[in-house]
Amino acid sequence: MKRAVLLILALCFLTSITKPGFSEKPLRLFFEKNIRVDRKPGEEHIVKQGEWLYKILESKGYSASQIQRALPGIQTLNPHIPDINRLMPGQVIQIPEVSSAADAGIKRPRASVPPGAYEKKPYVIRQGDTLIQILKAQGISNKLIYSRYLDLFLELNPEVPNSNTLRVGQEVILPVTTNDETVPAPAPVPAPPAQQSAKPAQTVVTQVIETGQAPAVQSRPVQPQPRPAPPAPLVLQPPQIPLAEPPQTVTPSSGSTGSADGTGQSDTSNATATKKTERSPKTGLPFVKTVLEQMRFKFVPGDESMFPLPGSEWLVVKLSETPLLDAPWGGKILFCPVPKNAAWIASANKLGMKVCTISPRWSLQDVLEKLASSFPRHFRLWGAGRELVLSRNGVGVTLMSPQIAIMEQGGQKRIHMIWSRQSKDSPSLPQGLHEVLDAAQIKLIELDEYNELSRLPSRPRDSIYVPVATHLEIIRAMNPSNPEETFGRTMPDTLGSLLQLLRDKDLLRQGMIQASWHEGAQNRIAVQVPAWTVSGGTSRIAILDRRFSDPFLVSVLSHEGYTCFVLPD
Repeated sequence: MKRAVLLILALCFLTSITKPGFSEKPLRLFFEKNIRVDRKPGEEHIVKQGEWLYKILESKGYSASQIQRALPGIQTLNPHIPDINRLMPGQVIQIPEVSSAADAGIKRPRASVPPGAYEKKPYVIRQGDTLIQILKAQGISNKLIYSRYLDLFLELNPEVPNSNTLRVGQEVILPVTTNDETVPAPAPVPAPPAQQSAKPAQTVVTQVIETGQAPAVQSRPVQPQPRPAPPAPLVLQPPQIPLAEPPQTVTPSSGSTGSADGTGQSDTSNATATKKTERSPKTGLPFVKTVLEQMRFKFVPGDESMFPLPGSEWLVVKLSETPLLDAPWGGKILFCPVPKNAAWIASANKLGMKVCTISPRWSLQDVLEKLASSFPRHFRLWGAGRELVLSRNGVGVTLMSPQIAIMEQGGQKRIHMIWSRQSKDSPSLPQGLHEVLDAAQIKLIELDEYNELSRLPSRPRDSIYVPVATHLEIIRAMNPSNPEETFGRTMPDTLGSLLQLLRDKDLLRQGMIQASWHEGAQNRIAVQVPAWTVSGGTSRIAILDRRFSDPFLVSVLSHEGYTCFVLPD
């Protein structure tokens, strides 16, 4: 027992003389475990200003079909983004991998055009542009476009997935051909051998006219010319415009450069000024949009929209090539000038969109006929060459035009008539006529010779004077050559006695007066109004009942030569 006590005391003594840290820090055991963390497939992308999901995927090399397959999974990969369709600059988005490595990139066919046979020209896509039309405007033939230059365009613009995805405002590089591949132009008058212009000089001047730069700035693989030859503007002139004296522009006299200041740029500047002043009528989609907006169709703005479908799929609509409209009677309409597959059309139908396939020419008549065939209950066309006669509140209206549309909404019908002036000398319709027709539920869409909306400004209703009939005013307006023979020795002193006198002498008749306007053989508007007409004087006098005292109607009749009075109450 004593030995055990001594052993315990010895242990306590040994413990007290050791380092304090030994007793204060207990032993610690460290364990290491390797945990495998699976990295999300794909790559991260920081959203920049002006980017949206579809644009980001296109820049990563996704094709249209791949984007359709990837859209459902992108929201799952990015739970931190509340709305994947409204990306904010600075957000980090996880982009999934392309499903097939072989289909990941956009395969660009190598164009069989040598570098020296074309030049690069910047171009900004405008509304209604198509790649074929743009290349044709550069003087490239159809054969070369389809055989070489479509592929060359894609090669020069790697950010463009395909030729059908051009957006308004997008900057692209156009391949511009040299003269050995351009469409043949009208042959200029031959000049002496020493003065004949080489083809490269024509190409240089063509570029000067279109870009507004001096010939010396253009760099070309051909042999530089000391001074461009003046006949080059012949290349850009449309065939229907007569060429202005080619011999004088082709063969300048010796010691002269073809310009008054000796710079050789006078003819080019004149051609540039002429080109800028030329104005052509609005056609295609811009013209169709102008007319349909007057008919209360609303075009959805933007370049593209994405609509969620039942399930996890999305419908992508490129608004620049397939415009989306809100119809006046409700519902949405998709105009498709390019063919769409059955799955895309079925998806649009699921969302309540009516797909209307039309011609790529964007003919207004084709669009109106398509609306009439697709929506027979709401939209109807009146036959060209037929008069449409109707009456509203006692006023008769006769219309005739190649393009009259009758729209029905909520049980009410409204007529839309297109009135196109055929030349700049054609007069505008009179002030007040639009308001008179509008009261009869007729919308008049007046266009000038350039297919632009054009009408005289409206007058305020209270600014039009409507004279009330009195016996003195009517006698003064008649101004007969022999007053005593017309009125007798005693002049009428009241309106009633004057009207009775005129009726007895068959100078006051009741009937219809008419004002009409014509534009060509198939455009006509006529307005008929019940009135009493007074003859026997120098003026055409019309006396209207108080029911027809509308200021705009009086203004229109006065414009057509009637001196109008309204009977007093």
